[in-house]
Amino acid sequence: MTKDEIIKNYVLEIINAPFNLTAFKDFELAYNFLAIDSLKPLKKEEIGENFLDVGTGGGVPGVFINIFYDVEGTLIDSSLKKINYVKTICEKLGLNKLKFVHGRIEEQSTFKEKFDSVFSRAVAELRVVLELTVPFAKKHGKIFLYKGINYKQELENAKKAIEILKLKLIDIREYNILEKKRYLLVFEKQDITPPKYPRRYSKISKFPL
Repeated sequence: MTKDEIIKNYVLEIINAPFNLTAFKDFELAYNFLAIDSLKPLKKEEIGENFLDVGTGGGVPGVFINIFYDVEGTLIDSSLKKINYVKTICEKLGLNKLKFVHGRIEEQSTFKEKFDSVFSRAVAELRVVLELTVPFAKKHGKIFLYKGINYKQELENAKKAIEILKLKLIDIREYNILEKKRYLLVFEKQDITPPKYPRRYSKISKFPL
């Protein structure tokens, strides 16, 4: 199978899952807003040799990045049902460069400073998701966060988090998916994250940076 055929097969599998793995049930919408949205704003050389997908849910964007760029990745989600289903589909499609982790990312201390790039899509407000992603990127690694039209206010609210977590915003990529505006925020990690981060999720959500 070609890469595009594998991607389309994966989309079919997740929209036909026996439980709610994605809000999209129409193939064309799912293909565009899940697969194309994951890949359109990316460049292969930025991803590095290994990536982390935080809160992967139905495997988005991690599975599509793995298929298209043939790069090793780790997918983590707090839902055992979701991560097991995604793992089963990936094994069925012969994808052997992915690792699947059930758990909360803030509890994965062995993952800190480990990945060339970290991705997250539709997980939380920017200042919250930064604390859940940045500690796991290597120094000078990249953090890629997919956002909608409200990203400017989130970016304003995240100024303190960007400073504390030693980040530099290096790009804001605007693109369209079926005439809907989408944005990819690209950060570079300037230095090792202070060891106290990430905090417990209850603290992150109640007292965001």
